[in-house]
Amino acid sequence: MVAMALTLFISYFGLLTMVFIIIEVDSNPSNIIFGQSSINDTEPLNKTQEWISEKDNIKILFTYQPERPIIDTFTRLEFSVINLTSNENLKDFDARVVVTLPDGQRLFRFENITVPDGDFSVEYIFPDDGTHQVLARIDKGTSVRGLASFNVFVPHQAPPSLLNPFPNAAPEEIESITRVLIIVISFSIIAVVVFILRKGKRKKRRSKREV
Repeated sequence: MVAMALTLFISYFGLLTMVFIIIEVDSNPSNIIFGQSSINDTEPLNKTQEWISEKDNIKILFTYQPERPIIDTFTRLEFSVINLTSNENLKDFDARVVVTLPDGQRLFRFENITVPDGDFSVEYIFPDDGTHQVLARIDKGTSVRGLASFNVFVPHQAPPSLLNPFPNAAPEEIESITRVLIIVISFSIIAVVVFILRKGKRKKRRSKREV
C-alpha cells in the first residue's frame, strides 16, 4: 500500500508539473531556454540585399533560404537582376557566382550560368559558421558587366546536448517538439500508474482466493 501510494503521489506530481509547463508554454513560449546564443532569435537575419550599378543600369536583389543557414546543409542563394530603366527583369545574360569562406582564402565557383528571365539561384553547402561573401558577376554582351557583393551570415551551431537536443531548430519547431514530448511523457506516466493499479488488484484477488 505504501509503495502504491508513493507511486500515485509521484505520478500526480509529475502530471501537475506537465500541466504547468504546458500553461507556461502557451502563455509565454520564450520561457523555454535550450542554451545561450549570441544571436537574437527574433532578429531577421535574411534581409533582402540590394546592389545598384548606374553604369550598367541594373539592380541586383539577393536573398537566401533558409533564413538561418545550417552547416553542411544546402542553402539556396537567390538572385534577381532588374533593369533600372524599365524596372523589369533583365533578359538573356550569363552569370557567375563565387562564394568565399570567412578566412577569405577558400572559395567555390559556379560558372557559366545561363539566365533567360532575370531570376536565378544556386545551392551551396556552407562548411563553417561566420559571415561569408557572395560575389555575383553579370555579363550581357558588352553593355552589362556588373560585379556585385553580398553577405551570408551562418550562425554558430553548437552540437546537440542534454540541455539543447535540437540546436539547429527554429523556436517554433522547438515549441512543437516540446509539446509532443510533454504529451508522450504524460500518457506514459498514466499508463504506468494504470498498470501498477491493475497489478495490485490482481494480487489482492489471488491472496483472497488462497485464504
